[in-house]
Amino acid sequence: MQRRELIIQPVDCEAATKKEVRTMAQPMKLCFSQDVMETSPRKLEILGARRVLADGRGFRYALAAAGGVPAGKLCMAKVAVPQHVNLDGTSAAVGERVLCLTLGAAPAAENDYEDGYLQVTAATGQGHQYRILSNSAAAASGRMVLTLAEPLRAALDDTTKVSLTASPWRGVAPSDQEENLPAGVAPCDVPGGHHFWSQSSGPALCLSADASAPGTMLVPAATTGALAGAGSPAAQDKPVVAVAWATAGVAGQYRPCCLTMD
Repeated sequence: MQRRELIIQPVDCEAATKKEVRTMAQPMKLCFSQDVMETSPRKLEILGARRVLADGRGFRYALAAAGGVPAGKLCMAKVAVPQHVNLDGTSAAVGERVLCLTLGAAPAAENDYEDGYLQVTAATGQGHQYRILSNSAAAASGRMVLTLAEPLRAALDDTTKVSLTASPWRGVAPSDQEENLPAGVAPCDVPGGHHFWSQSSGPALCLSADASAPGTMLVPAATTGALAGAGSPAAQDKPVVAVAWATAGVAGQYRPCCLTMD
């Protein structure tokens, strides 16, 4: 009997990542360069990339702010730079991917908006959003060159208003400002400026701010990086990020919860 061999070609994860960055239509990845319990000073995935493990836990690729993120603490997204919101647009035709914008009275570093979004907020081209591949550094009130990851689908002109919005997963940090966008829970200790997989769904261990019973909806707490029950009227304008699970919480300790951010 003739023997048959199955040959499996190895997957080049780095090449796959580079190809994905250049491609507008991006399927969910199955091969990743960084383990969920690893951190990296070097960016290995697109910020916001989603990863789901065999047990159903979901993660988003994120960059920690300078102060880092301790394990088990909830991260929050940064707010927009006010001087980079509702900027005057520039004339650009459908299909273009490189634009020049004049900033407001706040500077921007190179690639501050990588994997963020150019959002057309008013007038010609309004309602469209484009992922940003890279941006040049620019001084306050200076000119910035943007390279988009996808071509313009609608023309822009000098009546257009645009906003530069960073990725929700860039510069995340624990915060006591509850009225913001939650960006996941750190599954390990993350040094400042490192990339990591921020858990956004499924069973997790999170810092508790109260004694909420199992089944309670949990929201960001006034305690930095912690979750609290959503039962009080003061908590009802905050996003639900998890459901308490298995045991009652103890303030200041870590408790099981099921994250619901994705």
